[in-house]
Amino acid sequence: MHTTSLTASSGGAPTQDWVTMLEIQFRAQAEAEVPTRTYVQSPKQSADKKYDDRLHIRLGCGKTKAYELLKRFEEGKEGGLRHQRIGKKYIVTEQAVREYFGDSSLQTSSSRAA
Repeated sequence: MHTTSLTASSGGAPTQDWVTMLEIQFRAQAEAEVPTRTYVQSPKQSADKKYDDRLHIRLGCGKTKAYELLKRFEEGKEGGLRHQRIGKKYIVTEQAVREYFGDSSLQTSSSRAA
């Protein structure tokens, strides 16, 4: 593991390099976490997640439209959203959302599901 030492200037104020290093580290951690996210078809956000895991919020559409996309996949129709169904819950990975939008970047989409 690589150890990095950060220093602050006299008076306790951080140097610009220190602030930049922290920003880079936080951004890298956030980008590494995004691909592991999962979303559920639920009216309530999960309390234990650091992000809003409601599928319709991630897709930028209503709950009914999100459900229609899930059903299209189950029926084998084009334009469906790949998912796993566990009991009554629909689980959708970030990768599946990116495939749906045709986007493989780390940015989350603000596009609306058509």
